[in-house]
This record gives sequence, C-alpha cells and structure tokens, in this order.
Amino acid sequence: MSEAFGQRPFPRGVLIAVASLLAFIIVMISIARLTGMKMDQAEVTPEVQAREIRFQDVPDGGLAVYDVNTSELITTLPPGEGGFIRGVLRTMERQRKGYHATLAEPFHLARREGGDITLRDPITSIQLELKAFGATNAAAFATLLPPPLAPAPPQQQ
Repeated sequence: MSEAFGQRPFPRGVLIAVASLLAFIIVMISIARLTGMKMDQAEVTPEVQAREIRFQDVPDGGLAVYDVNTSELITTLPPGEGGFIRGVLRTMERQRKGYHATLAEPFHLARREGGDITLRDPITSIQLELKAFGATNAAAFATLLPPPLAPAPPQQQ
C-alpha cells in the first residue's frame, strides 16, 4: 500500500503560506480589538407601523397575543401551531432570564419602509430582522400587526 506522498516531504511553501495567513489574521484582530475599530452596521429604515405586543400562555397549551396599549386580544395560537413564533419566543425568553424578566413584558413589533418586519425586545435591546428567517416566517409575525396602511390615492387636479 503506497502513501499519497510516498517519501516526499510536505511542501514547505504551503506551510509558510498558512503560517503567514494565520499570523496576519491574529495581527489584524489584535489591532481591531486594541483600537476599538468596528464594522459599520446597515441603517435601519424608519417604522411605518408599530405595535407593542405581549404573549401569555393559555391553560390549554395555546399562546395568546395581546396589544399592550389597548389590551385587545390579537390572536390565540392553538397548541402545536405557530412554530416559528414560539421558537423566537423561546430564544427571547432565554435571553431575558439574565435580566430577570419574563415573556409577560412587552415586545416592539414594527413594519418598516420597504415592508420589512422587525421584533425588538426593549429589555435586552435585541432586534430581529425577521426577513432573515424567510418570507413565510416574517409573514407569521406580520399577521400580528394591523393591516398595512393603504397609500393615499393621487389627487386629481
């Protein structure tokens, strides 16, 4: 059985290139950390519609969603439905434990210019751009907002 390299040594140039690349990465990371340099973040577009919502477990295993300002019941997700919403809430709840807060505290749900939907947790300051999870998942949260405002018809002169 023959080996791939046989008696040939590993190419020295490859070792030098890999070592140089690793050294460059370590130097660049060190410079960034020491100077506090950060990458610019994309601007968040303005909100065109928003709603403060809170979630409450129901005895049958469902999940009730309320408008915080009006105390209106927006919807109730039956047990076993709303998998994406429940998954996001489990993650947010895990983050809130460090702040000694529960899901009963409100979240800020917003539709932005261009139609993007964001969910912000005012307690942890985490904001999720829901389109990153796919259009179908973003649409699950979009149903918790009032219908989009229709643009005003053009005025005839």
